[in-house]
Amino acid sequence: MEYSFSYREKNGSVCLILSYKVGKRWKQKTKQGFKTQREARKYQDTLLAQVKETAGLTDDIRLKDISLRDFFPIFARDRENALAYNTLRNYHDGIASLGSVADIPIRDLTTAEIVNALMASECKPSSRKSRLRFITPVLEHALKMYNIIKVNPAKGIKLPQDKTPKTLRAFTREELAALLKLLEPWPLRHLVVTLGAGTGMRFGEIAGLPWAAIDWDKQTITVRQQYAQSAHNQYSIGPCKTANSNRIIPASAAVLQELKTWQRSQPLTITGTVFPLDRMPTERTSINTLIRKHFPGRSLHSLRHTFATLLLSRTGDINLVAHILGDTVATVSAIYVNYTEDINQVAVKAIGSLY
Repeated sequence: MEYSFSYREKNGSVCLILSYKVGKRWKQKTKQGFKTQREARKYQDTLLAQVKETAGLTDDIRLKDISLRDFFPIFARDRENALAYNTLRNYHDGIASLGSVADIPIRDLTTAEIVNALMASECKPSSRKSRLRFITPVLEHALKMYNIIKVNPAKGIKLPQDKTPKTLRAFTREELAALLKLLEPWPLRHLVVTLGAGTGMRFGEIAGLPWAAIDWDKQTITVRQQYAQSAHNQYSIGPCKTANSNRIIPASAAVLQELKTWQRSQPLTITGTVFPLDRMPTERTSINTLIRKHFPGRSLHSLRHTFATLLLSRTGDINLVAHILGDTVATVSAIYVNYTEDINQVAVKAIGSLY
């Protein structure tokens, strides 16, 4: 950085003037009230450090002292086309979890304040990590897009590990059969559960599934869209959750047969989807209510876990399971491998024959 110091006497005291260049523009920062030039010279390093800390940062008075809470609407506006409504809501909730720390100007926000706010909340370590995961990108946006800060205070934070054993709440084969038996009076709900357990599709992917995505000859289901919340109390068809979520899933004869039976008994929807979209949010609530009543700790999403663990047990192929789920190999490995008894038995045999 190009810079120079000068002095000016004013009202019986000495004013220290630092002139510095940012890009092609020269700027000044002053400090007055010194009795002598010698006293002012002693302050030069301090004044220069202050300038270096803020040089190149925005001069926009609307942003200079903006808090993380007030910056979030700007972040949401910039990213609304790239992020799903529920994801943006998670970002909002992550910032809200900081309490009064979210009202500190971003420029003054420190790593310690973020850590202390997260640790003060009474929640599981995994929830704190989840909140941090949504706070960090918002601060990164303030840094890269708006030059409000030079360093992201949330980046690199290491929170304490959760040492409690994790439990993956999947259905057993017997529990799944019992659930399907309970749902026999409601064909729509029965089909939703059949698709979840038989394909590993997320509920939004099932709800938004079009008939055109089913290839009866090749016995596959192509996932290219989902039905998800797009605004408060509003749902619509949109893109898949991630790029990996776009995939082709082999469908079993049982799944295809139930789909065919449903197709014969139902009028064609105006949206071309398997299910009437206006009913799906309510149907989801009804299915989850029944599941939680009869199978505590489980939900509709547990069907995806059930499918993944069973497929991984049968094939032992993490890459295949990741592809079918539309997840990454890292996610499948982290979530499912330790909960698949067949794979554990393979490991037991392998270890026993090492020597």
